[in-house]
Amino acid sequence: MEDHTLYTLWLLLAGKIGSRRNGLLLQAMTPQQAYRADEETLLRHLSEKDAEFFLDKDLTPAIKLAEECKEKGIRPVCFHDAEYPPALREISDPPAVLFCLGKLPKANFPTMGIVGTRKCSRTAAGLAATFSASLALSGFQIVSGMANGVDTYAHKGPLIKGIPSFAVLGCGVDIVYPKQNQNLYDILKKHGGLISEYPPSTPPLASNFPRRNRIISGISDGILVVECPKRSGSMSTARYALEQNRMLFAIPSAPDDRINTGTNELIRNGAVFCTEPEDIFKEFQPRFSQQIKPTVVRFLPTEKAAQSPPAEEEKKPKKPRKKQIKQEQQKNPSPAKLPSLSPEEETVYRAFSEGETLSADEIILRTGIPFQSLLPLLQGLELIGAIESVSGSQFRRI
Repeated sequence: MEDHTLYTLWLLLAGKIGSRRNGLLLQAMTPQQAYRADEETLLRHLSEKDAEFFLDKDLTPAIKLAEECKEKGIRPVCFHDAEYPPALREISDPPAVLFCLGKLPKANFPTMGIVGTRKCSRTAAGLAATFSASLALSGFQIVSGMANGVDTYAHKGPLIKGIPSFAVLGCGVDIVYPKQNQNLYDILKKHGGLISEYPPSTPPLASNFPRRNRIISGISDGILVVECPKRSGSMSTARYALEQNRMLFAIPSAPDDRINTGTNELIRNGAVFCTEPEDIFKEFQPRFSQQIKPTVVRFLPTEKAAQSPPAEEEKKPKKPRKKQIKQEQQKNPSPAKLPSLSPEEETVYRAFSEGETLSADEIILRTGIPFQSLLPLLQGLELIGAIESVSGSQFRRI
């Protein structure tokens, strides 16, 4: 490990993780200079209270952290490294270190952060997937927070089309949170990127997430808020976006929606009114004309079959016996009320009996489809309302 990495880890731990003082000091001097600086030098850039944090020159905790990262395959990307996102370096309180599994977004490529409420509606889930997949296919890099709800679908949308995304976590990158996103975590770790300013083993404390949001907006060129109440983490991400001079987009909520009114509030305060991916394309094409090739796909989940109105019939058919129904379902479990499926989706769907719960491993055994190809198919079936994810790596036919 290079010396500057060790000194940056020292600065991170000495100044306390997530503190604004770390970024302020790094914008004034290198980590090596900070380590050698005496109190008088530090006071030129920091208050007396903040300068005291950096008078302890013990490198032992930094060495232990470096060893832990090496053992877990975690890459510390430091403020002065070439790989560190240039846009993030320019915010008022940049993180001293980004701990990474996988990749970081590339510089000079359009990057969109997509956020929203954890308890999202099915409509919002479809919109998050539609916008994220369309943007990814058009040349954007997608960033979100891997939380439940909108964040999850913002990651799943591109994945269905075979494009990974980037997740900024409020815990160590070696921790899966929430647990039900284990499959998503695994594929982003291998093909996309998991990013955090918090060292490995840091638990997902509630206090971590507001600070995390400034990184989502900091590494993005714009933020799209899909659905959220007025008091929410998504609104804090929106505020960071405005502070950092990022483009802010919001999808309006229905007039009778009394909960998710945050996006309407953002639009009233100047966010771009956004109903189609084209609304984002036209704002960024002048800046990224070579990278953006507009493409639109749509994922609009159907309601569950049980909620669909029955088709009108002239005569009420004779009810079949229970035994006959069961035999027909086992013989040919047809997705009659769902949109047309691809041959691969049909294979996965037919691996389930109605209401049956299967693990990813069990589906692989029944279909012969490898895991890396199976996950996008499962996400696609979930988005159209054919199956649902339960308890992490378990899936159930609806």
